[in-house]
Amino acid sequence: MRILLVYPIFPKTFWSYEKILELVNRKVLLPPLGLVTVAAILPQEWEFKLVDRNIRPVTEEEWAWADVVVFSAMIVQKQDLLEQIREAKQRGKLVAVGGPYPTSVPHAVQDVGADFLILDEGEITLPMFVEAIKRGETSGTFRATEKPDVTNTPIPRFDLLDFDAYDMMSIQFSRGCPFQCEFCDIIVLYGRKPRTKLLHNC
Repeated sequence: MRILLVYPIFPKTFWSYEKILELVNRKVLLPPLGLVTVAAILPQEWEFKLVDRNIRPVTEEEWAWADVVVFSAMIVQKQDLLEQIREAKQRGKLVAVGGPYPTSVPHAVQDVGADFLILDEGEITLPMFVEAIKRGETSGTFRATEKPDVTNTPIPRFDLLDFDAYDMMSIQFSRGCPFQCEFCDIIVLYGRKPRTKLLHNC
C-alpha cells in the first residue's frame, strides 16, 4: 500500500514568520508532526511519501504513485485542505482525512469527497482504518469513545521530513490543554486533561 501524506498550506499571518525564515534560509517554521506520527502508527510494510505544501506542491508523479492520499489539518488550513482533497479526487485517488479540523467539522471534508474520516486520536482510529483497507472497503468514518494511552505512541517517522526546510524541530511531550482559548480547536481533538508521554518516546 502506497500512502501519500499531504500537509496543507498555512495562510500568511503574523505567525508565519516569513521575514525571520528568510534570514535563516528556511522555508517553514515547524514540521507536520501529526502526519509523521500517523506514518509511524500505520503498518510499516506500507510505503510512505510526505509532501508539506508549505515547502512545495505535490508533483504529478507523486499523485500517480499513491494508492491512498492522507491529509491532516487545522482550521486555519481549511482552504488548501479542501482544494487538495478535490485535486486528489479528480485523479481518482482514495482520500483519508484526520486531525483537528476534520474532527471538528467532518461534514466539510465529506462534502468535497473525502472517502475515509479518521477522526479523534489516531492511536485508536488508525487501526480501524487499516482493517477497513484490508477488507477492501473504500469509505468509512472512524471515531473513538476514549482517549488513548499516549505513552505507547511510536516515535514519529522523522525520516520522511526534509530537515533542511524547517527552522525548528518539534516533539510532542503531552496532549490535552486545560485552557479555554476561543480561537483554538485542538481541545476538540485532544480534550482538556493533559496526558504526558514517557520521555523515551518523545
